[in-house]
Amino acid sequence: MTIRRARYQCPVSGKLYCPLDALLDLPAGALTVSLAQRALRLSTKLGFAELQEELQAQHDVAVSDTTLDGLMNQAGAVACGDRREALETLAALPVGRAREEALPWRLAKPRRLYISCDGITYATRYREADPEHPRQPRLVYQEMKVGTVFWQDEREVWHKQVTSGREDPEGFGLSLWALAVECGMLECPEVIFISDGGLWCNSVAERYFTDAVRILDWYHLSEHVWSAGRALYPTQAQAAARWVETCLGHLHDASGIGLLRHLERCRTSRGGKINATEDEALAALTGYLRPRLDITEYVAYRAKGYVIGSGMMESTCKQVVGRRLKGSGMQWSEPGALAMTALIGQYLNGTWATFWRSRPLQRAA
Repeated sequence: MTIRRARYQCPVSGKLYCPLDALLDLPAGALTVSLAQRALRLSTKLGFAELQEELQAQHDVAVSDTTLDGLMNQAGAVACGDRREALETLAALPVGRAREEALPWRLAKPRRLYISCDGITYATRYREADPEHPRQPRLVYQEMKVGTVFWQDEREVWHKQVTSGREDPEGFGLSLWALAVECGMLECPEVIFISDGGLWCNSVAERYFTDAVRILDWYHLSEHVWSAGRALYPTQAQAAARWVETCLGHLHDASGIGLLRHLERCRTSRGGKINATEDEALAALTGYLRPRLDITEYVAYRAKGYVIGSGMMESTCKQVVGRRLKGSGMQWSEPGALAMTALIGQYLNGTWATFWRSRPLQRAA
């Protein structure tokens, strides 16, 4: 349906105004709310080139890159603003019941709730000098913090909610805590926080999830074991694999303390035959494992049926950032990256329709 409307321009400011837009509650721009919503929903999965093809095929409309980029930044900025305003309101409240009561429950109370966070990098449009090649500025990579809360329902179907942002660990941790509370954490019998051994992830867990069972992601620790194995046997792939398999066997059968004792025996048995590289590899793995022993009780975790790997977190990082922000040749501005991930979060959390009922394009005007 084509609607013809008069458009007026201020001779001083140059701003355009269409009286009928206000009467019909249309946002500023080239697309109606209905088409803009469809386009942006597709944009959470497709790059703009593919999206333009789909819009032409499905709706017989041609939409430029500029229009799509503007829509994404407008709607995404509103989603980011809503999230920022909610966090600022929450942060202003005293810790405890006041914060807890300020958060509504959107979901049914689970019997066991998992919480996880991680970071994933993406290329930006900004460049900095390369010390090795001063005339060839290199891309600047930023880290997007991503968090997820997931659980199984009574039919053993998995569900999850996500959040993402570029705040510091304290600010992002508050966002993840709020999401967990909305998912029923305060009344949940079992709460598990699983992550890699990164410092900022640990700070989130220690500040906001002190009562949760902590688990060091099995696969992340396995990567450290593999790094040590390759350093010990740099030219013997099969020997490295056998050594790693033995280490992981101890980890599986006797948890982190079993692996630590095995590593100590390895260093003792090699005695004076150990070279500097081998000693450094074993020392690095031992140094990584020792302070994290209390979150490597894998035998006990498996006995209780806990998830010990970060597969759900890895898939969330791919959905929120990897699929849309890390495509071939993609480079993002800071506002653009935040806008896109905010829209993806609305889609993944099942709040897309609610968000659009809040009239984001009109609010962005």
